[in-house]
Amino acid sequence: MKKLKLWQQIFFYSLAMIMLAIDLVAALLLFRSHQLLVQQEHTRGITEHQTFSVNLLNNVLYERLKQNRFFLPEETVFELLEKQVKTGMEADRGVLIVQEKLTIAAHNPEAVECSRQSGVPAPELEKGSYQLQIIDVGEQSHLVVHSKISVEGRDYDLFTSLDISHIYRFRDQQMRFVQIVSVICACVIAGILLLVLLWLLAPLRNINDTTRQIAKGNYEIRLREQGSLELMELCRNMNLMADAVEQNVDGLQKVANDRKDFIANLAHEMKTPLTSILGFSDLLRIQRTVPDEQRQEYAGIIVEEAKRLRTLSGKLMELITVGHTQIEKTPQPLPQLFHEVQAVLSPMLEKNDIALQAQPVDGIIEADAELLKSLLYNLIDNAAKASPAGGIVRLDAVLSQEGKVKITVKDFGIGMPQEELRKVIQPFYMLDKSRTRKHGGAGLGLALCVEIVRIHGGELHIESEPGKGTAVSFEMEVQMQ
Repeated sequence: MKKLKLWQQIFFYSLAMIMLAIDLVAALLLFRSHQLLVQQEHTRGITEHQTFSVNLLNNVLYERLKQNRFFLPEETVFELLEKQVKTGMEADRGVLIVQEKLTIAAHNPEAVECSRQSGVPAPELEKGSYQLQIIDVGEQSHLVVHSKISVEGRDYDLFTSLDISHIYRFRDQQMRFVQIVSVICACVIAGILLLVLLWLLAPLRNINDTTRQIAKGNYEIRLREQGSLELMELCRNMNLMADAVEQNVDGLQKVANDRKDFIANLAHEMKTPLTSILGFSDLLRIQRTVPDEQRQEYAGIIVEEAKRLRTLSGKLMELITVGHTQIEKTPQPLPQLFHEVQAVLSPMLEKNDIALQAQPVDGIIEADAELLKSLLYNLIDNAAKASPAGGIVRLDAVLSQEGKVKITVKDFGIGMPQEELRKVIQPFYMLDKSRTRKHGGAGLGLALCVEIVRIHGGELHIESEPGKGTAVSFEMEVQMQ
């Protein structure tokens, strides 16, 4: 079975509830109206019954006075009763007078006889009390009133019937009228309800169409906030979701592009040293006699390119694993850290006639020792490559107003234009490729530094100006000694 749409469910359920409420109200009103009419007929039937009973007793009294007797004979009473029944009731009324199951007088007794034969036991009536019963005779309904009367010392059962068929005909007519009106109301209400639902749910259809377009890849489309407060809030949340999806998709696309560029750059960077190694190795293999000077030259090139490959693979492995490494922070005194870094790097920098100057502060930072040293080694190595012979590289630490220490590596070399600052942190990006390759670099150092600072909860900042040098800094929490 096909499941109904939301607007169809709301339409059918609402229409059913409305029509049920209308029909219930109409049925209750009809029932109440019918009950009131029946009660009126009960009152009228009892009144006519009392009137007939009083007239009957008055005629007997008049006849007794007329004959100047204390009691009339039974035969005379029977004649008076029969005469009163025939002349004292209208043609459509029924009367029956019974004495101990013996019919004394009767007029249209069909309804009364049906009442007596209905199987309902007659109660023991006291004088002045009445029993009422509605009896159906064919297509007619009669109200039968029963009471006890005493005539000339003898008890009689008096039955009168009143035709109340018009009440039930009126009820049936009203019921048919209500049914017709219900059908008309159902059609009118259905039309109005359908229009209202289409108007109220129009924003929902718009949301459905928009989400379908978003699902197909149109992440730029947005919903127009309209309709009720709930639908406006839904549109707002859908727009926020679309923004998040678009950002995530853009981020994933950027990651995919970065990975693609990373792999392409990695292949390119590995291709150059491998080509040199294979080429010069092949020359040494093919040539039978190679002069010592030429052999040493070829071997030196092979060694340098192999070192470059080793540096490349080491940097690459460190860059890949640093973001997934569980760092172990230990207290690192800044004076001792700066001294160790200076002791390790100064001899290598002095070969290129570059001086390393360190200026620490008396403080302790919480950091992973090996990663922090790798960070400083890379920053100082990059600064040295950008510095001319006889240049200076500074490693400084300064306390900031926020209670942190700002560590800066600064050179006074070639510098970089502003548009290059964002690119230099990308893996394999090299501002001066010939100069970088000459010093054995592969463009991975700054990308590795960014990751190390990030996992320590900081951010790497680069300031540079062409011809004046570059300053790379980061901040960390510090405890003063």
